[in-house]
Amino acid sequence: MSNRFQILGNAGGSCSSGACAPGDVPEAREGDYAGTAAIVTLGCAKNQVDSEVMVGVLRSSGFDIVPEVEEADVVVVNTCGFLESAINEGIDCVLDISELKESGRLRKLIVAGCMVSRYGGDLQEAMPEVDVFLSTDEILTVGSVATGIEKALAEGARPYFLYDDTMPRVRDTGWWKAYVKISEGCNRPCTFCIIPRIRGGFRSRSVESLRSEVRTLGTQGVREVSL
Repeated sequence: MSNRFQILGNAGGSCSSGACAPGDVPEAREGDYAGTAAIVTLGCAKNQVDSEVMVGVLRSSGFDIVPEVEEADVVVVNTCGFLESAINEGIDCVLDISELKESGRLRKLIVAGCMVSRYGGDLQEAMPEVDVFLSTDEILTVGSVATGIEKALAEGARPYFLYDDTMPRVRDTGWWKAYVKISEGCNRPCTFCIIPRIRGGFRSRSVESLRSEVRTLGTQGVREVSL
């Protein structure tokens, strides 16, 4: 099954956050082992970075990250919600992995990302196989929900999330290259584009935050940065 998906967490990932020592990944404290987790990433490079942040959060929460969904106690599917074909891919992926609750060791299935931000509560009714849904603004809560602190989909105003250089992050793009997000969302209400609805209004990181992250990446040996 797992060879159909892009699974993060293979050996060799490194932490690119300024909150971690260069070349290291955030580890749980001794005695905090919470199980195994895998993250499946669908969609664009923004989702790739979000998944790398969630890997860092899960590592900090006591999880070992494994490269096969069959080996995971917790699986996170980070979805795309931009095109109909991407939505169908996400639904198929979630349903395939949910079968591991019956045939494997999977105990919790988390669906995150753009599809959740776009369709919200409708997904809860349509996909009872899923234990927790996380929007693009809630990815930092993945550690707490994976360890058993349940949550419902947020209601009311969105607390817009913006990635920065202080986030735990385990890169999965090779030691020599990395993606760096400089902004999130969009303020242009184009009729053909769903991005403002999914990612929210435009907000940009500070120049110093970008400099700090790129400096840290440089100390880790990164030589190619894609903004």
